[in-house]
Amino acid sequence: MQPVRSFARAFICAFSTIYLLAQLVPVAAAADAARAELALSRGAWPQAAAEYAAAARAAADPELAERATRVAFDNFQYGAAVVAARRWAELAPAQEVPRRFLAAALLRSGQVDGAVAQFRVLLDTAYPDPAHAYLALLDNLLAEPDENAAARVIESLARGDETVAEAWYARSVLWQRADAGERALLAAREALRLRQGWGLAQLAEARALLTLDREDEALAVARQLAESGDPLMRLNHAWFLFGAERPAEARAEFEAVLAVRAGAPEALEGLGVIDYEQKDYDRAMGRFGEMLRSARASDTGFWYIGLIAEKQGDKRLAARSLARVTGGSRAVAAQVRAQRLLADAGSVTEAQALLDDFLAAYPEQGPLLAGAQAAALSERGRGADALRILERARGLYPDDVGLGMTAAAVLERMDRVDDALGLLRRLLRERPDDPMLQNSLGYTLVDRSSKLAEGEALIERALAQKPDNYAVMDSMGWALVRRGRSSEGLPYLERAWHNSKDAEVALHLGDAYRSVGRPDDARAVLEAALAADPDGPQARRLRERLGP
Repeated sequence: MQPVRSFARAFICAFSTIYLLAQLVPVAAAADAARAELALSRGAWPQAAAEYAAAARAAADPELAERATRVAFDNFQYGAAVVAARRWAELAPAQEVPRRFLAAALLRSGQVDGAVAQFRVLLDTAYPDPAHAYLALLDNLLAEPDENAAARVIESLARGDETVAEAWYARSVLWQRADAGERALLAAREALRLRQGWGLAQLAEARALLTLDREDEALAVARQLAESGDPLMRLNHAWFLFGAERPAEARAEFEAVLAVRAGAPEALEGLGVIDYEQKDYDRAMGRFGEMLRSARASDTGFWYIGLIAEKQGDKRLAARSLARVTGGSRAVAAQVRAQRLLADAGSVTEAQALLDDFLAAYPEQGPLLAGAQAAALSERGRGADALRILERARGLYPDDVGLGMTAAAVLERMDRVDDALGLLRRLLRERPDDPMLQNSLGYTLVDRSSKLAEGEALIERALAQKPDNYAVMDSMGWALVRRGRSSEGLPYLERAWHNSKDAEVALHLGDAYRSVGRPDDARAVLEAALAADPDGPQARRLRERLGP
């Protein structure tokens, strides 16, 4: 990296933009835009977005409004993006693009009703027919980080198109993603009623059934689809079997796909994951190596090779492999793990450069990366350092709710419970319908305060929106245990454990079992959680509960 030349290039680009704007817009707007570009060149995103939004309001220039919108949206300043996109849409009412930006910015700002209104205009004007419209909108909404907000959008839109199978299919996919299995199942079956034999809707039905823990029914649907001979459906059936904890049958299905499509990376991935789960690390390493040779690049392959290398004591190979995981849901976890491995090996400068380079290449991962770093520091007892990271990150990403929730978790771990509760209450006032905020505040009240009734009420609201989310089920079960109703709490905790195998859930379930006189069941759950992750953040507490 050559920071001096990079800064010079950024300054020249900023100056060029400033010069062009000065020729096209009023003096006040040009001044705002000039300050915005200079702020952007320094990485001061909130200031850049605010200055550009002001410039867009002051000038009747659609190109300036577009620049303001893109700067705000691309740099995660969604409140400013809403202001700029509204102005752009006013100045270019016949264009679809400003409305798309406005809809997405409203959704990411938590303004679901406003987003619905903009998506409705797009639905009615931007597509040849409703079927194409709903499939296109589904692709867009699957990229949204707030699963429940995305599902609420499609639910509102689809109420006007009850005879469109694709509208029901989109509802099913998004409600399943939002942990609402019953809604997803009803929508999938309505799509199938309108369009019989539609494979995608049948697959959505199977996934909804699996979300509801109706595994036998889900597998029956998946098996029927696999019998069509479609390799993709056979792969889905194999993964369903794996998810239902039937690894031998899953292995047979993956091997059957390989017999037809030699070197199929998806089948090699499945076999490798099964070998890894069964602790056959040498065989798993071979599978993932073959997968990488076949697929050339695979985040999943590099992830598992990194994990295996770490277990086998080769920290350098582990760090190199994990550093190559740059996409998908594991990217941030892989980068943080690679940094820790390098730092533990004494390569502190290389470790920091790794994260700097990753963030430069993938700036959209900034909030998740800051949250993961803070969580790791907090687990090691460095809460003050974690809060400093989060404070800087929240300054850059003021609209990111996840960072606020992570800060509250760090404060709670530091025994600053009142501060944690105050922060969560402020966040919930801003987004009163967010189920994960409701759950976080409710759980903290139940676990760390005397306000058990208030906490339980908040968790109930979260559960109504995400009835199949294991974290919310765990909170509900724990609230009932804390209120002396362990027998009522057990079903929630047992289902949360079945769906997650999460160590914290195991601790809650173990306590619940003990309180109803089932110590052997408590020990079995705690031992299973410890065996699954003997070095994890909850390992010490698990050992304490198990005793000598």
